[in-house]
Amino acid sequence: MFSAAPHLPSFTAGLLVCLSLVALKGRLLPPPAPVSADDLSDGFSEDEDADPRPPSTNPQEWGYTSAPYKLVMAVNMTLKMGKGKQCAQCCHAAVGCYKQAGALYPRGLKAWEVTGCAKVAVKLPADVDQHEEFSRIRGMCRERGVACYLVEDAGRTQIAAGSRTVIGVGPAPVEIVDEIMGGYKLL
Repeated sequence: MFSAAPHLPSFTAGLLVCLSLVALKGRLLPPPAPVSADDLSDGFSEDEDADPRPPSTNPQEWGYTSAPYKLVMAVNMTLKMGKGKQCAQCCHAAVGCYKQAGALYPRGLKAWEVTGCAKVAVKLPADVDQHEEFSRIRGMCRERGVACYLVEDAGRTQIAAGSRTVIGVGPAPVEIVDEIMGGYKLL
């Protein structure tokens, strides 16, 4: 038979700690940041039949209403990288893109963070000139103001120094990223 009596002191102590923390919350934590109407907008119109607005072409205007967002990392498949090396290079691209996006469009970056941080890894086709493909992608990113980061390996492990391994694009609104990176196969 279960008796609650032996557990009562622990429960009471836990309850008192929780109540104390709630009472101290106002003194220990800063007040919440003000919320703007843009932060509360879910991006949907009142009219259910209306087409959703396409994302702005001005990255400074990106925010929650431009969601969904994603970050795409394209791996150079002509290099003989192991899976772990590919993952490490994708991580370099993701961090580089994150830093750039924070500088270029901080509201858009915040929206990406809040909406799940979608990331996709794809293969650059081995039958295309990788240098030209990287240049094409970078040019399209510059035209649209989208964060882009090209990883060049340091050459300490599997591949030669200066090898272009991965290019990251975004995070940015899905429609815009798909214009730049659409058509590649998943890694």
